[in-house]
Amino acid sequence: MGANDKKKKSSQDIDTQSGSIAYNRLEMQVSQALHMAIELYDNLDYLLILDYYDDITLFENDSNPYSVSYYQVKTNEESISLNTAISEDWIIKLYRQLDRPDWIAKEIGLITNCPLKVTVKNRNGGRTRTISYKAEKTRFNAFNIETIEKIKSDIASKKNIKVEDVDLSKFVHMRTTLTIPSHRELVEQEMGNFLYNKFPKITVDSVKTIFSTMIELLTRKQSYELLPENAAHEVVKMHKGVLKSDFSRIIDESIMISIPTFEEITNIITFSEDEKNKAAFEYTKILSDSQTKLDSFSNIFNKVRKTINENKVQKDEQLEKYIKRICNIIQQQDENLRLIYNHIYVSVLIICVLINEMRKL
Repeated sequence: MGANDKKKKSSQDIDTQSGSIAYNRLEMQVSQALHMAIELYDNLDYLLILDYYDDITLFENDSNPYSVSYYQVKTNEESISLNTAISEDWIIKLYRQLDRPDWIAKEIGLITNCPLKVTVKNRNGGRTRTISYKAEKTRFNAFNIETIEKIKSDIASKKNIKVEDVDLSKFVHMRTTLTIPSHRELVEQEMGNFLYNKFPKITVDSVKTIFSTMIELLTRKQSYELLPENAAHEVVKMHKGVLKSDFSRIIDESIMISIPTFEEITNIITFSEDEKNKAAFEYTKILSDSQTKLDSFSNIFNKVRKTINENKVQKDEQLEKYIKRICNIIQQQDENLRLIYNHIYVSVLIICVLINEMRKL
């Protein structure tokens, strides 16, 4: 292999590696955004914006977006030095978020998967020492005095302001629990713990569906690239934003459209042997239809849910009679559905939806 060939190969290797690093960094941002969506679920009606105002931007209240936090996500195998954060302009870019007039910045964060290391000289002029910040969250103002001075001096020179006018009160370093090789697996485990805690009877398939759907949604929002630099917030929200209500909807739909086992069905309603065989046959068709995601199945499924929500169980009404009543309402409303799905199919599907409603509760 000649020298030119070696150079070409070396250049290709670098390009490939750079592409992989960039891809992994973007994937890590998606995992971190999902981690935040899970962590904040019970406390905020949030809006997350991906890769527009910053890597991740958090509006605490979607309906009244006045308080906002900006985060950059940076990764390395072992550690990240403050010198790198300064020389790569990570900190000054974060500081410029304070110039945005539309919202009040609550928190501005540098998120890393590894310790933030700072090398400082002893004040007596002796040897240098290295300080490593490893805590889950450390406020910049809690850094040692030499580090604070270093950060302020850099910002002051690049912003052309006085050092004493630099305000670091809103700045934090955050150490994420996610790792480069296993971030996707770790956030999937976190999702499972979150869902099993909230919905103890949720199925494994529902958990997997919710996780994959959220990852797909976040990735799609992150990768959208057709917005101008100063797009209106509502446009940014539409193309780059994920709401808590999106997360809630995905959870709700995944739980509701999951099909319980036939054993669960027979545990809440008694069939004769002949009825049980017919119900089992229709149950296998429901399983198949739910997996192929036919429009006709979505239609009947949504009609069952809607009819159940609009027609609650009456006082002293037995379950079998209630199921029959709901079935009759559905089949009377839509003759086409009656031609496609017999009353046993609809009855078994009604039981499935009722079981899923109980799981939610």
